[in-house]
Amino acid sequence: MKTYKIPNLKEILKPLWLHNPGDAVNQKGWHKQEILMQSSKPKDPEILKKLGIKKRDKVLAITGFYGDWAYELQKYGAKVDFSDVSKQMVNWVKKRRDRKFEKYFVSGYELLPKKENEYDWTFTYEACGGGQGLPIAYLRYLLNKKGGILILFFRPDAPEKMGGKLKRYPLIVNQLAKAYGGKAIVIKKKIKAHRVNRSVMNYTYIIHKILTNDYPREKAKKDIEFLFNNQNKKVFSKENTDSLKRLNIFAKAMGDKFLKEVKIN
Repeated sequence: MKTYKIPNLKEILKPLWLHNPGDAVNQKGWHKQEILMQSSKPKDPEILKKLGIKKRDKVLAITGFYGDWAYELQKYGAKVDFSDVSKQMVNWVKKRRDRKFEKYFVSGYELLPKKENEYDWTFTYEACGGGQGLPIAYLRYLLNKKGGILILFFRPDAPEKMGGKLKRYPLIVNQLAKAYGGKAIVIKKKIKAHRVNRSVMNYTYIIHKILTNDYPREKAKKDIEFLFNNQNKKVFSKENTDSLKRLNIFAKAMGDKFLKEVKIN
């Protein structure tokens, strides 16, 4: 009998508390935010170059929040689709006349993108759920033509304010590369930005990237199909067993609460 630990979608996809414009969270909990912007608002003409995105690359922005990062990518030449799990946030962004995107989606990030080669990149800034649904979103990054990018503001003077993201984000990309063969990159870059209650200047960000190609894309496609449609089977084919093996490796990036055991002979 062989036991595999894999993502448990029943737990991962449970309904979330949906934020509204003005809602914010920190170590003290939820509170109202006076300035309606992400904690960092990029102001960098070199942002595409620094992130490795080319002009006219098609980018899916997940957990878009106020759209500051997504807008900056589009401003300098990327073609950006905007998404957030909160309908209220998506509607708020839609009404902003100064930042129009190609398409808008109200969706959890575990469900996007739906098709392979639909986008060049998936992008997000400081997404929550690193031990829960974010790894599934990252698995879907492998369906893209090029991969995915996740950014974290670096606080060397106060690492506790980065919470679990400082350890969880690199764990996700590294386990993904280990299980599927994509290339993981974790680097620091200076990006010119406006921070809340601070001036515009160059701040340090940690950029977490997963690069994909035909091999990890095909494996990811099979495993996503298995996770969402076939994991409750009683009898597993060799292809299903291969999916279990890869997902068992990748699941080390997730919290135990969001895993389940599958036993096969």
